[in-house]
Amino acid sequence: MSKVVANRAGRDAVADDARRKEHKLAESHAFLAKYTKETDWQEDTSLLTLPKGVQVKVLNEDREMGRVDIMIKFPPGYYEPLHTHDSWHSIVVLEGLMRIGGYDLRPGDYVFGWDEEHGPYEYPEGCVVFAVFMGKSLAHKWDEKDNRN
Repeated sequence: MSKVVANRAGRDAVADDARRKEHKLAESHAFLAKYTKETDWQEDTSLLTLPKGVQVKVLNEDREMGRVDIMIKFPPGYYEPLHTHDSWHSIVVLEGLMRIGGYDLRPGDYVFGWDEEHGPYEYPEGCVVFAVFMGKSLAHKWDEKDNRN
């Protein structure tokens, strides 16, 4: 086989790999509609790694993209300590009250957090939020001494 033919075959293989990856991405970004009531609440033991009491509903997850769409339920009186994580998040309050630095956020209000230290958040009445996390990990890093739950 000539060098030119081998080169062309190599380029074709690379192009085929790119098409397969593109197709895989297209599949993972397909339209999705879901009734959230058909997804059960689960105790969060490994996703957010917050103090006990938090429940989650994972609605959509794309590990390749690094995105997780999730509903999070905080019980009344819950305290989310000052923390960081290897991702950013956008949050919309759906139910209840979320208190951040003296500001009370109610249904429809919005929060954005980057991968720098933020919080603490308080949930005096309990709260349900919808969050989109983008990045390496949802796992919260916080000081165990700051656990008030």
